[in-house]
Amino acid sequence: MQHINLSFFVDMGGSLALLKMFAKREVDIPLIEAWPPIGDLLDKLTRLGEGYPVQVETSSGPALDLLRELRGIRERHFDAPSGDLDFNKNWNTNVVPAWEFVVLSLDRFQTVLTAEFTNSATFSVPQRWGYRTPTLIVNAASCAGLDRRGDFQGTPLLDLNEAGKCLAFEMPTASGFHAARAVEAILRRYYEALIGPLPDRAPMGTLVETLEQASKKKGAARPDQRTIRTLREIKDLDRNPLAHPEATLDMLSAKALFELAGIAIWRMLKEIDEHHAGSPIQQAQPAA
Repeated sequence: MQHINLSFFVDMGGSLALLKMFAKREVDIPLIEAWPPIGDLLDKLTRLGEGYPVQVETSSGPALDLLRELRGIRERHFDAPSGDLDFNKNWNTNVVPAWEFVVLSLDRFQTVLTAEFTNSATFSVPQRWGYRTPTLIVNAASCAGLDRRGDFQGTPLLDLNEAGKCLAFEMPTASGFHAARAVEAILRRYYEALIGPLPDRAPMGTLVETLEQASKKKGAARPDQRTIRTLREIKDLDRNPLAHPEATLDMLSAKALFELAGIAIWRMLKEIDEHHAGSPIQQAQPAA
């Protein structure tokens, strides 16, 4: 996935339009007026040749031809012998002959670029509910306030971010799969902190069952039943169906799972912190 800076092409179009306008003039163009679009296109064509902001194919040849032509204008009219811009010249009185813009391959480059973009695989990702699209794609963990937690890093963080990205690109089943993985990774850490070593076989259901039993015991620090209820909901309603190849999620279910995952992870990490700090785990709430 690659972010495309659309303003790059808006600015490029403006510079191309100015040079075309210069080609229609009957008078020569002062350096001070000619340099902005020339300098802008020299920079943009160079970057386009390097693959920024997109990798062009059929346009690469015309882009290189136009780049060479513009470099020739720069060398003839703007550069000092050192190769740098010559600011000792009077840029108000020195000019670029109008005919030099006439012979530039502006139309050829623009025509080929337009044709290539017409058939390019460019898509727009709409906003999903109240989530900002760039946030879902780049930093979805921030939607649950988990992006800056030092204890939420590595694979679980990557999975929750992937869940948000899949949600943005309307891949609900993939989103649910990554959200469930993130929860299960923190669940194992949560179990070890509050119960002890993981059993040899530790599917999510077994861990949740043991934690649920421990949450009902009296007198000792124990898992919060609100956390266990959230984990049970994730397991029963989402995690189990996702284990079957024929199962799929719709967008609303994927959104719910993404949000439940953030809540469950936040609660588990909070309880782990409290346990490690030596403070009592919040007493379990009466079962509903």
